[in-house]
Amino acid sequence: MISNGFENNRNNDYINRELGIILEDLHDENVLTSNGILYFIDTVFYLTEDFGLKD
Repeated sequence: MISNGFENNRNNDYINRELGIILEDLHDENVLTSNGILYFIDTVFYLTEDFGLKD
C-alpha cells in the first residue's frame, strides 16, 4: 500500500491523500490474492472531497 501512495492511518485502514481515497478494513481475511489479482471482501472504499482534484 505504501508503494502506491497510501499511508496507514489506523489499524487496517489506509488513505491516499493525493488521490482522495480511503480504504478501510483491509486485513488478511478481507483481501485475498489469486494469480496476482486482489479480491476484496467486506472492505469499505470512500472518496473524499479531494477525489479527482489536481493542483
